[in-house]
Amino acid sequence: MTGTIKVLKEGFGFITVDGQDDVFFHANNLEGVDFNDLQEGQTLSFEIGEGRNGKEQAVNVTLVD
Repeated sequence: MTGTIKVLKEGFGFITVDGQDDVFFHANNLEGVDFNDLQEGQTLSFEIGEGRNGKEQAVNVTLVD
């Protein structure tokens, strides 16, 4: 699944996916990219998984070139 970075906070952010609710992601779930190199508006590829609190979140998050 892919989406666009909507907002970045300190160590986490939200991804906008067309036709769905925004998806939370945490810096610990990034693969091959440093959180500090991300910018709002970039496209990410990810899977949906379960976070520590039992809620859905993005996992295996990578930057799409």
